[in-house]
Amino acid sequence: MTRLVLTRKVDEEIIISNGNKQVVCSIGVSKIDRNSVRLSFEADADLKIDRKEVFESKYGKKTKAS
Repeated sequence: MTRLVLTRKVDEEIIISNGNKQVVCSIGVSKIDRNSVRLSFEADADLKIDRKEVFESKYGKKTKAS
């Protein structure tokens, strides 16, 4: 797994694409507070998006980033 750290401001987006140059997911910064960031995700329904703790609870395993 690779890691990329980006800095974004409110209303800026990050695009995730596949090897065929097709957009898989768009992630937008909706709101920034002192200790939290609100993100919005746009993706096809077949792409599952979970918070880390929800993913680990569903599948009973830790992610590599743990």
